[in-house]
Amino acid sequence: MSLNTFSNPRLFLGKTELIDFDSVNYNNSGNNTISTLTISLTNPERDMLPLLSQEIVFYLNYGSADTVPFFRGYIKEYTPTDKKITLIVHDVLTFLAGKESPPITITDNSNYDGFTITQMIQDFVENTVNKNKTIIGLDMLTETSPPVSLTGYRGKNITPLKAIKDNIPIDKSSETQVRGYKIVVRDDGEKSNINIIKEQDIDSTGITFSLNDGIRKLNYRRRQSPNYFQMEVNDSEMIYQHHTLPTGITMGKLQGKFDYTDEARQEAFYTSVQEDGKSEISIDVTKGHYLEIGNTINLSLREYPEITGKHRIVAKKINITKTAITCLLTLSKDKITLGDYFNNS
Repeated sequence: MSLNTFSNPRLFLGKTELIDFDSVNYNNSGNNTISTLTISLTNPERDMLPLLSQEIVFYLNYGSADTVPFFRGYIKEYTPTDKKITLIVHDVLTFLAGKESPPITITDNSNYDGFTITQMIQDFVENTVNKNKTIIGLDMLTETSPPVSLTGYRGKNITPLKAIKDNIPIDKSSETQVRGYKIVVRDDGEKSNINIIKEQDIDSTGITFSLNDGIRKLNYRRRQSPNYFQMEVNDSEMIYQHHTLPTGITMGKLQGKFDYTDEARQEAFYTSVQEDGKSEISIDVTKGHYLEIGNTINLSLREYPEITGKHRIVAKKINITKTAITCLLTLSKDKITLGDYFNNS
């Protein structure tokens, strides 16, 4: 299947190339979740072959030939009809969150006390996922900065991915921005490697998109951000108000437990800053297909000054048919005026 000189996608089932695919849809919804590939094959006789749990390797080859696969995953389900077969493929995070991942219970007697998140991932992958063969690569796995200890963390019948997400850090060390960490999967040509990386600095030089360069369509909406938090902390009431409420109160909700009201108030502040001024933006683009979740891009839009500036990618979809390829990036804007808020909070 070849669209044009700019894209020549190739698909492999194991070592066998599949040339009879009608469409391929890639979806990474962000939030440290499993990425999926939905494939439509025009040869219905392929359901005679063993398909479940078979490895799928996909090369996007957009602009030039990929040196490593764009996506590698395993068939989790398929639906045959008299005209086609639809395959649902998950990336290797399915072995930390899906039916392939036995739930874990972390108690006072059996736990990861003394382990960091990275050490816990390595222990589980080596002793459970990769017990018979290497499915998840660990060659690119590095510690967060600073490392996060799992000492004291407990959970019942949870997936390893939930344990990771429950403890994944947020970098609040800067007075200009709040940066989260993302679970990423990167291929080395032989296997998919897992890593935890920090979101790109909002001041980083990112690819610039405009309506004349890279953007086919643009959609966005603004919502009222939470600006008022109220909760009880150890029989004391914590109230936090963000700004002077010029548009009225919009209640926010904090996650987790707090020992002190000041701790809860600080979390309310950071939550407000993260949400303040954010727009929900989606752009249909002709470039940027290989950008990752958490990467920074720059929108140059004189027509829409309220969303012009730096944004982070929070989700990505790529749809390929016989005649076209589309790439949809979902963005969220982070305002970098956090230092000003300290004097007003």
